[in-house]
Amino acid sequence: MSTLSNKIDFAVVMTVRKANPNGDPLNGNRPREDFDGFGEISDVCIKRKIRNRLQDMGEKIFVQSSDRCDDGAKSLHDRASKNESIKKPEKMLKNSQRLPVRSG
Repeated sequence: MSTLSNKIDFAVVMTVRKANPNGDPLNGNRPREDFDGFGEISDVCIKRKIRNRLQDMGEKIFVQSSDRCDDGAKSLHDRASKNESIKKPEKMLKNSQRLPVRSG
């Protein structure tokens, strides 16, 4: 999979019948609807669906839900400490000099 280097905005249009793609936990898991009765899906739900799909395809996902954890890490800190590509920039930051902060 290629790396995305720029921000990408997109819209998702989906048709669902007799389903609840994004229930509202604060409202008895009823479907989220706008004032016209059309269903709504939150941005968080869309991100989770994309992450789950990528994880199903074998891609490594940093922010994993606890029920779909595939690397045994208990926290993001544990997952970061196991990842070599994250450790290198962290070491560089520790070894770099701090720039003075000017006030005023």
